[in-house]
This record gives sequence, structure tokens and C-alpha cells, in this order.
Amino acid sequence: MKKSIAIAAVLSVLLLASCSDEQPSAPVNATVDTTSADASESDAPAAPVSDASAADITAAVTAEIEIPSAVEKNADNIGAFYDVDVSAVTDMSVLICGSGAYPDELAVFKFTDAEAAKAGAEAVQKRLDSQIELYSDYTPDEMYKLEDAFIITKDNWVAMAVCSDNSRAKEIIEGML
Repeated sequence: MKKSIAIAAVLSVLLLASCSDEQPSAPVNATVDTTSADASESDAPAAPVSDASAADITAAVTAEIEIPSAVEKNADNIGAFYDVDVSAVTDMSVLICGSGAYPDELAVFKFTDAEAAKAGAEAVQKRLDSQIELYSDYTPDEMYKLEDAFIITKDNWVAMAVCSDNSRAKEIIEGML
């Protein structure tokens, strides 16, 4: 009987911990360069990282800027959010506010070529436009995040951020692409 109570207590603690509103600082499969201990305290953009992955980029942003209730999307479920041709995506990391209460979102895609990236940028713009329309009535006090949201296209990369500090997110992303 005591063993059953102990197991139930442990499971309850684990269940409560998994329901936390706090997000991990980086996606589970991300790698973060920790060679500079004070890099996150600097206002300077990250040094260009030609071999950075999409997960590296989202990890760098989320190390400084919270994406509330972040849920990572993948090639299997991205279609519900972005109308991108996943067969033309070579790397991606997308974090969306899982509760839907906030418009916060971070998306980084690497496409097979510039033409695919152009189509991807159009799909990302379509998503941003949809979010602006949705949140203008749903949570107007969150519109500041959408009003200065941005989309970056560089080579085969397309990135978008909607967050509480879009200017800092843009610095980080531009510095890594």
C-alpha cells in the first residue's frame, strides 16, 4: 500500500511539472554554443554562423526571449500552420504558442533553393497576415507583437518572429544567417 502511494505521489509531481507554463530555453534537439559565457548579456548580434541549424537559431532567440507555452512543430504537423512545401524544406524549427492565447511564434526554414525560399516566404507572409487578422479582435493588447513582426529572407533561409522583443530577435537571427 505504501509503495502505491509513493508511486502515485511521484507521478503527480511529474504530471504537475509537465503542465508548467514555463518553456524550455531551447528545443530538445538544439545545440547552443556556450563558448562565450556572457554572450547572452551582450546587445550585439550573434556572430555569423554559416553552419547554424534552424534549431540553433531558434535556441539562440529563445535563450533571450520567451515564446509562451512554446510547442515545436515538425514536418508532419506544420501544414496546419504554414502552407509550405515540406519536400522543399531541408531544415526547420518552428515554435508556436501552444495555448493560442498569445501570437508569439518563431519560425526558421531552410529551403532547397532560392525559388523554394521565395515560395516559402510567401507562405510565411500568409501565416503572418492570418495571425494579424485573428489577433486584432481576439487579443488586441497583443497586437504590438504583430505590428513589428518581421520576415527575413536570405539565400535559402526564411525566418519570422512574433514576440515581445522583435528587434532583438531580428538582430539574433540576422547575425546567425
